[in-house]
Amino acid sequence: MKAFLFIVLFAVAGAGSAFAQTKSGAQHLAQAQAPAASQKTGKSTGLIQQIDREKGAITIKHGPLQGLDMPAMTMSFPVKDKAMLTNLQPLQKVEFELAYDGRNYLVTKIK
Repeated sequence: MKAFLFIVLFAVAGAGSAFAQTKSGAQHLAQAQAPAASQKTGKSTGLIQQIDREKGAITIKHGPLQGLDMPAMTMSFPVKDKAMLTNLQPLQKVEFELAYDGRNYLVTKIK
């Protein structure tokens, strides 16, 4: 009887382990096949509050970014290329495009 119980417990534990491995493998496969998160963009106008040319970041007091469902606020964003900051000055009114990849914001265009 004890041997039978041991075999049943061993079989159940083995099946659970195999299930866990299959589930884990399936999740890994699903993650590998899932498309990259789509990038969202939004356009707005704003007033430059601060420019950090060394870090490649800009603080903008901006209007709503409707493509990103972001209300008007003041926020600092990194820029795609530090050269974009060359001719900009604080208190300058700008039009800009912001991209969001699901984790990070990035100014991709500014004029």
